This record gives sequence, structure tokens and C-alpha cells, in this order.
Amino acid sequence: MKHADARSALAAEVERARRALRTERVGPLTLAPGVAAMVWLAASLFGVHDFVPPLAATLLTAGALLIIVLLAVRAVRRYRKPTAAEARARLEVDARLDRGALETLEDQPAKLDPVALALWSKAQSEAEALARRVAAAPPRPTLRQADPLRIRYVAPLAAAAGLIVAGPLAGDRLTRAVVPDPGPVLGDGQLQIEGWATPAAYTGAGPTPLSDRIGQTVQTPPQVEITLRVTGPVGAPKLRFTPDRTLKDPAPLAREVTFVRAADGAWEARLDAPGPGSLQLVRFLTKARWRIEPSADAAPSARFTVEPVIADGKVTFSWSAKDDYGVRAAWLAVTPVAPPEGLIGAPPERTQLDTPAAEPREAEADVDLDLAPHAYAGMEVEARVVVADAQGQEGVSAPVRLKLPEKIFLQPLAQAAIEIRKVVLHEARPYAPAPPKAKRGPPATMLVPDPVWGAQELVIQTDDQAPRIERAPAGIRRAASLLDGLTIAPQDGYFVDAAVFAGLRASRAALSVAGDVKETRVAADMLWEVALRAEYGDSADAKRALEMAQKALSEAMARGASQDEVERLTQAYREAMQKYVDALTQEAIRQGKTAETREDAEQQSSLSQADIQRMLDDVKRLNQEGRTAEAQQLLRQLSEMLANLEVRLANGPGQSGEGQNKELDRQLENLSDAIGKQRGLRDDTQRSENNGQNGQRDPSAPSAGELAQRQEALRREFEKSQQGQDGKGGQGAGDGQDPAAEKLGKAGQSMREAEEALRRGDVGKARAAQDEALRAMREGADALSKSASKEGGKDGRMADDGQGARDPLGRRVGAGVDGGDDVGLPDTQQRERAREILDELRRRAQDPRRPEAEREYLRRLLERFAGS
Repeated sequence: MKHADARSALAAEVERARRALRTERVGPLTLAPGVAAMVWLAASLFGVHDFVPPLAATLLTAGALLIIVLLAVRAVRRYRKPTAAEARARLEVDARLDRGALETLEDQPAKLDPVALALWSKAQSEAEALARRVAAAPPRPTLRQADPLRIRYVAPLAAAAGLIVAGPLAGDRLTRAVVPDPGPVLGDGQLQIEGWATPAAYTGAGPTPLSDRIGQTVQTPPQVEITLRVTGPVGAPKLRFTPDRTLKDPAPLAREVTFVRAADGAWEARLDAPGPGSLQLVRFLTKARWRIEPSADAAPSARFTVEPVIADGKVTFSWSAKDDYGVRAAWLAVTPVAPPEGLIGAPPERTQLDTPAAEPREAEADVDLDLAPHAYAGMEVEARVVVADAQGQEGVSAPVRLKLPEKIFLQPLAQAAIEIRKVVLHEARPYAPAPPKAKRGPPATMLVPDPVWGAQELVIQTDDQAPRIERAPAGIRRAASLLDGLTIAPQDGYFVDAAVFAGLRASRAALSVAGDVKETRVAADMLWEVALRAEYGDSADAKRALEMAQKALSEAMARGASQDEVERLTQAYREAMQKYVDALTQEAIRQGKTAETREDAEQQSSLSQADIQRMLDDVKRLNQEGRTAEAQQLLRQLSEMLANLEVRLANGPGQSGEGQNKELDRQLENLSDAIGKQRGLRDDTQRSENNGQNGQRDPSAPSAGELAQRQEALRREFEKSQQGQDGKGGQGAGDGQDPAAEKLGKAGQSMREAEEALRRGDVGKARAAQDEALRAMREGADALSKSASKEGGKDGRMADDGQGARDPLGRRVGAGVDGGDDVGLPDTQQRERAREILDELRRRAQDPRRPEAEREYLRRLLERFAGS
């Protein structure tokens, strides 16, 4: 066994020596092709193909690969496999043994006499001991003689540097290094690329160029369309988009389009980039690559700036919203606080809100909604403002709890229609599934006689085999039963207006054919119209027509319709308005309404046809000038003025008083003059404060001392005018009961504080005091105006023209058209002057040469007085 073990150990060491010899022989032979391959890869990574013509690049790749292959073939041919004898000799050299020392293990005794056997056994023992101690040395490649210039060290370093330089293009350049491009051989010329990424229109951003950013990361807005135009190839390239693997499901987002010929002969392709990823231009090989990273489109945010309040049966509130690219739509979402059984789990009821034109990034609006027709009218609800951007992402405000107003109906039929409508709207549970068709009975049939062919069978496919109303939830079935009971005997004379009966039966038919809860809303809308008809008669239809005409005209202006269309819709609105006023007048005549005071009758004459025509002309002019938002606002104001009219025929002559309170009018005029002077002084103070902030001084800007003198003179004039009014306007300023006197007293005190601050040179504090003085003076003017209105109503000082009853447009009932020229509205010259002032303020607010503080002040003025 010892002899066998020694031979096994010797065989293992001989194999190690053979591997060492193989390594020593392979190393020098592979050095040449290996170094050549490394040098070629390094050159490719540094972009050698981009510096030569396409055909030369293809030939260069083929030549380099051919050289590498020839060097490898030469190395293979020169390789000589080590033999066992060479390996044993190498082992004896490594162990420093005499040549043939290990061959004793393989020897056999020459003679079999005892002496020969004893000598052979001793030699075997010594050989076995040597075999156990012998060990092969590691390989000793002789590369220095084959590579005296150390290129074997420089080439890998160059390749590593090429990887760093190539960056994301390393993969494409390595591919071009090992695969010759067949395009130039087929006739492809030098590739010329023109490309850009066009974002969606709602972002408002311009195209991002791609031509000069090949191989780079391109940051773009969301939702971009890639457009590439290529010249040079004779065949159609491909445009490929590979999404990031970090996306949840990138497979459906992968895109590939083939270029097509454009009219000018260039190849063109378009592709939508659905997210971040790699964009590649491929013609056999990847010719260009970009990393596309669209920015994220954040969801919008919304909030109530003024929480909803109920006033005059309407919900009034203000809201604002922000989005990184623009607010497209807004709703008021309402959810019942304690929903009935049928509304548990129902989605919020949404009411569309008007949004500013042009999808601003920061939107705000004041809302005055008539929610009397709302599904949850009379219920306590949680209201939220919901806004959406162009991608459909929604932002929701914090909830506000309130009780929606409910319209009161007095006529019994109107009350019944509203109660049935509530039953329909308070049911949101789904319908039961329809039974399979196989279980239905045969369809209804009837025989129809035919004069030529005789009796013919007519098959009538109806809902009788599986009535939908039987699958409806309990609330819908109950509403249908209530409608049947209400209209069971129309001949008893209860339905004076046939339109009411027809509307109720049409609502019942709508419930019968409804297949889901959404379709029952048709019946609910019909019931609302029936209730209005039963309560108000023909005027309800006229009012609804007026609202529809106003909505159509507003939408046409918002979408930028042609002037012809706007003119037609304006004429339709004018006709609807005329019919509405006539219906109101006739209704008042039938009901015998009479104004309790002459003030009521005079307020109804506050509009004339000339006034309405001027307002409509202003609407058309503003729309033609592109000021759509202002035109829509003016149209809404006119519609609200008409919709809120209630006709009460004026009493006869002799019931009016002796005119307006001239003393209060004079006091208001003096106060208005003081407000104008204080505003001008405040603007000069602002200019003095901003003087020199941008390194430029205005020599014409007033000094603090001059401003203090002007403030003192204005204060004295103001106090003198107020002292002259003591005892003439009711309560004095000192008793604390007159709001006007209290506000004006605060204004005088703020003017004194501004004067003192100017004398100290504290212009900033003076400006703040002047702002407070202006605010107090305006509040005092409002209080005086209300006082004047109350005095006129109590004293009966409204003059009567003695011409009898007038309709809401100031026309005498039954006496044709009245001009209504006595209305105190601004004339054309005054409106033009106001418009010129607003235009000048807008120009100054947009002038970049003016100080930012002054521009901010002008913007605040515009927001306060112009709404923009």
C-alpha cells in the first residue's frame, strides 16, 4: 500500500507540473491577441467610430477583428501540449533531484536473487520517501521577453478609462467594436439626427431639443411626444423606448415604431414617452441613445378660502386651488352626515364649479350657488372642493359641515312632486341582476291584419317578461307607487294644468325603463320641473330658458367661439330675457301683487332696456377684446339681477316722500374726495419708501417732511368736515353707537399716526397707518351708504312719477316701452375713463423697470378693484 500511495502522490504532482508548463506556454502565446483585443476595445470605448466615416468605421471594425482572429489562430498553432515526461522532468527540477530519481518507482528488479531483491527493495523505499516530499512549483510565465514595453499593463488601464468616458454609451460602443455595422455597406450615409420632445399642451412648456444631447439624460415635462427626423440611411430605422425596470409593470410601456418617409425625403418617427426610460435610434445597431426623465405631475390641492355660508337660499363661499401645471376643473362634492338607508356608501354628489379660463396654476373664485335642486337639499352635509388637473388627478379640500338650503313649495302638487323626488334621489343602492334570458317567458304577440297577405303575427318585445321596476331597489319602487297613486284619477279636476299631469306620468315612465340608479336621475329632473310648473306656472319655464341661454352664451365665450355665434347667442339671450320679464309681469297681474312701499316699486325700476342693452354691449366688447373672464362675470351679474326680480305692481301716486337725504349725500361726497386724496398720498409714500432700493434714485420723489405736511393738511380738512356733520347724521362719534362715526374716528386717528411717523422719518410705519386710514374711511363710507338707504325708506323720500304700475325693467304695464333714462348708472365717458385707469394700472404692474414693491402694490389694487 505504501508503494501505491507513493505512486498516487507522484502522479498528482506530475499533473500539477504539467498545468504549470501549460500556463507558461499559453501566456506568451495569448499575449499578442489579448493585448490587441484590449487596445481595440479601449479605442472603441473612446468613440473611435464617431471620428471616421460610416464605411471606414465598418471596415475598421472588420479589420481589427480579423487581426485579432489571425493572432489567435497563430497562437493556437504554436501551442505545444506538455507531455508526462516533460512534466516529470519539470518536477525533478523543482524538487532539485537527480534526473531519473523518481523513475525507480516504475522500475522492476533485473534479477530475482536475494541480493538483487534486497537492493531493489531499498531503492524502492528511498524513491517512495522522495515521492512523498516532492512538490511542483507554481507557473513561471516568461511575459517580460514577449512584452518588453509593458503593453499588457497599459491596455487594461486604457479600457477601464474608456468605460468611464463612455458612461451610458459603453454598451453601444462595445457592440460596435465586435459587430461591424452593415448599414454603410448597403449604402447608408452619414447619420444626421434632428429631434425634440414636445410636452403636452396643458403644461405650457416649449419643446426640448434632443439633437445636441445624444447620450445624455434629458429632463422633460410630463407626457412628452418624441419626434425624430433622420437623414442618411437608405432603409427605415426604428425608434425604441425601453421603460425603467423600477416601474411596477414596465412591459406594457415598451414602445417601438418604424420610421416613415416624410414629404421632404427624411425619415420621421413619433413616439409617446409614458415615463422614465431609455430612447434608442436603431439601424442594425444602436446609433443614438437618450435617457428620458419626465418630471412628475403632482396632484392639485384645494381649500376653502371662505367657508360656505347660507344666504338668501344660496350657498356662498370662496375657494382656491394650486397645481404645478394648471387647474382644469372644479366641483363641490357633498356627502350626507347622517345618510338615510338608501344613501349609505353612495359616492359624493358633485356640482360643477366655474373655473378661471386658461387653466391657471393658481386658481381662485367666489361662488354663489343655488343648490335648491340639489339631491341632498335640506340635509346636513360635509362639503369639499374637488379640483382636477389635465391628467385627471384630483385634489380635495378639508370638509366643511353645513345644512343645504331647501326650497319651500306651497302648492300641494308641487310639494308632492318634491317629496317623490326626494324618495328617488335618496336611493343609491344597485338594481338586482336581470334573470337569464332562458328563464324568460315568450314575448308578447298580437295579430295585425294585412289587406294583401291576411293576418300577420307581430311580435312585440317588451319589458313585461322581466320588468326593470321589479328589480329596482325599494326606494325606486316606492316612488313609482306614489306616482301611480297621485295620478290615478286625473279626471277629478285636481290637475288644473295638464302639463303637471303629463310631467308626473313622464316621470313614472322614466322610472319604469330605468336600468340602474343613474338612469333614475332623469325622473328626478322631471319631477323638479313639474314642481316648478305647479308652483309658479309659465314663469318657471321662462326662467329656465333664460338660464340656459345665459349658460350657452357663457360657454361660447369661454371656448373662443366666432363673433357670429356669439351674436346669435346674445340675441337668443335677449329674447329669453324679454319672455321672462313678460311672464313675471303677467304672473304679478294675475296674482294682484302690490308694492307695500314706494321704495319697493322704485327698486324694481332700477333697470331699463337701455341699461340692459349697454350691459350686453359691454359683454360683447369685452369678449371681442379677449377679456373673456370679465365678460362672463358681467353676464352672470346681469342674469342674477334678472333672476332675483320679483314683480310687485307700484301703488298709485301720492305715496312717496320728499326726496333723498341731501345732507348724507353731501357727507358721502366729501368722504369720497378725502379717500381719493388719502390714496394719492399713500401712493407717494410708497414711492418715497421704494426710492433708491434698486440703486436708482428718483429726484422727483417727495421727502418725508413734505409728506408729513400734506398728511397734516389732509387730516385737518378731514376733521373739519367731520365736525361740521356733528348732530346731522344721527348718533355722534362719542356714543359708540354709530358705526359710521366710529370708523371715521378711527380713520382720523390713523391719519394722525401716519403724520407723526413721517415726521420721525419712519416711512414704512407711515404707509401702514395710511393703509389703515383708507380701510377705516371705506368702511365708514359703507356705513353711511346703508344709513342713507334706511333714511330714504323710513321717511318715504323716494319721489314718485305718478305714472302707475311698472314692470321690472321700469316700463309702465300695458303702456309700451319706457326708456328708463332716469337710472343713475355711469355714462359712457365715465366707464371709458375707469377702463383707461385700469389699463394704466395693468401696464405699470407689468413694467419690469419699476420696483417690485410698487408692482406688488399695483397688483393688490387690481385684485381689489378689477378682479384680475
